[in-house]
Amino acid sequence: MSTHRRRPAGRARPAAAMSRRAPLLLLLLLWYSLRPADSARGEAEALLRWKASLLAPAGALASWSLNGSTAPCAWRGVSCDSRGRVVGVDAAGAGLAGTLGALDLAALGSLASLNLSFNALAGPLFTANVSAPLVSVRSVDLSNNSLSGPIPATLPAYMPNLELLNLSSNQFAGEIPATLAKLTKLQSLVVASNHLAGGIPAVLGNVSGLRELELSSNPLGGTIPAALGKLVSLERINVSLTQLESTIPIELSLCTNLTVIGLAGNDLSGGLPPSLAKLTRVREFNVSKNMLTGEILPDYFTSWTDLRVFQADGNRFTGTIPPEVATASKLEFLSLATNNLSGAIPPVIGRLTSLMVLDLSENEFSGTIPRTIGNLTSLTTLRLYDNKLTGRLPDEFGSMTALQRLSINTNMLEGELPAGLTRLPNLLSIVAFDNLFSGTIPSDFGRNLSIFSMSNNKFSGGLPAGLCNTPRLRYLSLDDNHLSGTVPACYRNFTKLVRFRMARNRLSGDVSEILGSHPDLYYFDLSGNLFDGQLPEHWAQFKSLSYLQLDGNKITGAIPASYGALIALEDLGLTSNRLSGTIPPELGELPLLKLDLSHNMLSGQIPLAMGNVTRMLRLDLSGNRLDGGVPVELTKLAHMWHLNLSRNNLTGSVPALLGRMASLQELDLSGNPGLCGDIAGLDSCRLEPIRSASRRHIVRRRIILVAGVVSAAALLASAVAVACALARRRRRAGKDSTDTTASGSAAALTTASIWGKDAEFSFGDILAATEHFNDAYCIGRGSFGSVYRADLPGGHSLAVKRLDASETGDACWGISEKSFENEVRALTRVRHRNIVRLHGFCAMGGYMYLAYELVERGSVGKVLYGAGRSCERFDWAARVRAIGGLAHALAYLHHDCSPPMVHRDVTVNNVLLDPDFEPRVSDFGTARFLAPGRSDCTSVAGSYGYMAPGKGTELHRNGGIVPCTALLLTDSGTLVAELAYLRVTTKCDVYSFGVVAMEILMGRHPGGLISSLHSRLPYTSEQGVGARAGEPMLLKDAVDQRLDLPSGQVAGQLVFAFVVALSCVREDPEARPTMRNVAQELSARRLSVLDRPFAAIRVSDLTSSQG
Repeated sequence: MSTHRRRPAGRARPAAAMSRRAPLLLLLLLWYSLRPADSARGEAEALLRWKASLLAPAGALASWSLNGSTAPCAWRGVSCDSRGRVVGVDAAGAGLAGTLGALDLAALGSLASLNLSFNALAGPLFTANVSAPLVSVRSVDLSNNSLSGPIPATLPAYMPNLELLNLSSNQFAGEIPATLAKLTKLQSLVVASNHLAGGIPAVLGNVSGLRELELSSNPLGGTIPAALGKLVSLERINVSLTQLESTIPIELSLCTNLTVIGLAGNDLSGGLPPSLAKLTRVREFNVSKNMLTGEILPDYFTSWTDLRVFQADGNRFTGTIPPEVATASKLEFLSLATNNLSGAIPPVIGRLTSLMVLDLSENEFSGTIPRTIGNLTSLTTLRLYDNKLTGRLPDEFGSMTALQRLSINTNMLEGELPAGLTRLPNLLSIVAFDNLFSGTIPSDFGRNLSIFSMSNNKFSGGLPAGLCNTPRLRYLSLDDNHLSGTVPACYRNFTKLVRFRMARNRLSGDVSEILGSHPDLYYFDLSGNLFDGQLPEHWAQFKSLSYLQLDGNKITGAIPASYGALIALEDLGLTSNRLSGTIPPELGELPLLKLDLSHNMLSGQIPLAMGNVTRMLRLDLSGNRLDGGVPVELTKLAHMWHLNLSRNNLTGSVPALLGRMASLQELDLSGNPGLCGDIAGLDSCRLEPIRSASRRHIVRRRIILVAGVVSAAALLASAVAVACALARRRRRAGKDSTDTTASGSAAALTTASIWGKDAEFSFGDILAATEHFNDAYCIGRGSFGSVYRADLPGGHSLAVKRLDASETGDACWGISEKSFENEVRALTRVRHRNIVRLHGFCAMGGYMYLAYELVERGSVGKVLYGAGRSCERFDWAARVRAIGGLAHALAYLHHDCSPPMVHRDVTVNNVLLDPDFEPRVSDFGTARFLAPGRSDCTSVAGSYGYMAPGKGTELHRNGGIVPCTALLLTDSGTLVAELAYLRVTTKCDVYSFGVVAMEILMGRHPGGLISSLHSRLPYTSEQGVGARAGEPMLLKDAVDQRLDLPSGQVAGQLVFAFVVALSCVREDPEARPTMRNVAQELSARRLSVLDRPFAAIRVSDLTSSQG
């Protein structure tokens, strides 16, 4: 018998079961241990495939390689979780070029963050096919690339849990997908600086967790949706530069967490909403460069206690600076520039001790600068220019030790500069031209000064030697003062000098000792002084010099031939000196536009090389001792419009081609008895006298003496008057005189020319671009002149109107002259995006010229009635926008101009359209200012079919209606003249606007409809189109039949625009709305919704709705 006892059978089964499960557990453990490795390999391979697809993988991705390892966690820019799965890829600024097409995000199942910003990636965003949502992705930053195409509407399905999306600074186009509202966890949406259009989707207001909305620098258009007021978590909103046209919605005041509000660079109108004062956390507020009106609200400053930035420049605000501004004690940036603010600068401004930038320029501020401004010891930039400030600069300016830039020009400030001002250690620039400062210029200057501009003041004494302590000086302008003495020798050490202007003072000394080494010198003007000596050879080293003016000094000697090395020189003026010798042929190698060597003692012949200066516009060699003939080479100067060779000793035959140069407008050869030729004012070179009958066939060029200068104190008014008067003289001279006498006495004519300060072209450029107003460039003709297209170098395109009284006869001359004056007076006072811009005007050679911006599509009439399919491209949305733009333009003329202006000729031919169908009001020839205290009765002006009938201005005769504006009757009722006088009010323009608006919507003149309204007769389909005769006209049959019927929001906008237009053509002027009301209503009803189908609306319904 064995001594071992057998185990119970039940106890043996667990051990057996365990032994059987061991292999299975081992396999499971092995599978789990291998899974991260397999996942890592798949992720690594996905990233490497994308790297291989890039055009030129940068060195930043050099670590992206297997090299025996399968884990990408060690690669640069790749981050993993604790289990080795890729959760982040950051290759920002890695120099990557290529597309996202090969990036398989589905292989990166745990990816939470993707940052590929600041590269050169192109192509579309992500594939639109969604195989499986990437639920782990929380953040995507692809900003600052070149990605293009639309933002996929399927993005929310692809990445449903996105919290941050940054696609800014790319090339994305199309609309912002409304489906983005499905990203319920989205906190930051940044799509700035793209090409997105189609407005701001109102459904974005449903993304309740959104904290940042950045849409700036996109051509979105439309309005600011009121629905954004539902974003109670929103902290930052920036919709600047997005072409918005609306008021600021009061609903924004519901976003109580807002800290940054950016609405700049749009077409926002109306006032600042008082309700925004409820937003107590605002730190930055920017509404600059809009069309906002009203006053700066004091409650903003008292409520926004954490305010740091307040920008409201470039609007139409009125009133004063509220003293409550001082309560915003943390304010660092305050800009109220370019408005209509007035009154004094409040002394409480000195309490804003944190201010770093204060800009109050281009307003109507008056009074003195408060002494408390010296308390702003943190201020770096102070701009007060272009106001009406008076008095002295406070001595406290010397306490503003952080000040870097000071601009106080164009005021009426007087007295001496505070001594402490120029010594400020950080001062970089002082710009104080156009004031009344006097005394001597302080002698001490800080070492950092770069710009010192004090032109057009009353400074006296010598030039400050203390400027020599400013080695960084680049711009030195002291022209038009009373300075005397010599130029300090140390000025030769200003090696960084770019502009040196000392004209019209009493400075003296040897001109050759002024300049040293200045490699960047571009502008040098010493004209109107007492400098003597000779022109130095070493000036030929100034390879950047473009403008050299030494007129009106006592400089002697010859013009150095070495000046032919001044390869950038475009304007050389040496007139009225004592120069002698010959004209160096080397000057013919320069890129000169203007050369004036007149009134010297130059001798010899005109160099043939002058014919090489093909860009020359003005050449004046008059009043010298030049001999020989007029070189035929001068006729190669195809852009030259002014040539004066008078009062020399020139002889021989003048080249016949000179008289046929298309560009040449001013030619003076008088005072050269030895010249002859077939040009007016010269004896013929033929032996036999020429009979007057044959003289008609000779090419004539009037000799014009340029004399007369427009006074700077009354520049605009004088220029207009001179221009018109001279054009009249030119015409009369052409009518009354036949041929100039052989003695050379010619009709003298003064020319007047005024160009905008931003004009980068001259009248000579226009002559060259139109080939002397060749008919090939004519784009339109009117009663008193023609319009030409001028495509100038640099990409500028102009529409140039040329008025010629000789074509209209004496009976119409006064009208043409008045039209020119009105156009100039009106357009030099207005600035509005929907009003055509006048770049300049002049009178020359018997013509009057007006140069406007070119508006590509031409007039509304041309688009509606011209050949082609332009009217179809002018769709309903564009037509409604055009009507709104026209309304804003007229509202500006009536309510924002001072005094108010009435256009008086608003027609479809005087409203132009740009490529985007934005309107521009033009043709202000009949415009009138409604100045207080003046009679507002005037002669009839306007176009038939657009003039308001007015109350009591119609005569019923023989059963018909005849406008009294066209009739003058005797007591017996006999018609004696077509002339009348009417009372001018803004309601005349309102009526014309209504006609134009209806014409835009109807595609034809609405005369029949308007007549039925005034006669109280129903407007039936017999008068319209598209329905059975005698039935009430449906709106769908009244509107332009060439377009499909409108639908949705556009249909509602069209109906409302029609209602507004009907209210504007009411017979009683007092019953018509103002243009301000019209513009505001059209802006406020951008989201109009119809209460019935568009096809069921009758015209009579609209007339009853507008009362």
